[in-house]
Amino acid sequence: MFIAATTKRYRAVKEVGKIKMSVGVIAYYQLVQVCQAEYFRQLLKPVT
Repeated sequence: MFIAATTKRYRAVKEVGKIKMSVGVIAYYQLVQVCQAEYFRQLLKPVT
């Protein structure tokens, strides 16, 4: 019984880890996209 409970808990922790990883990856890519957009905006700004 104890081993089954431990296994379940481990699986749950593993799932939460996966979710956190994917959220982290999504946040990172969004940040990169924002930076790229800002970079190109600066690049395309008319020189005065």
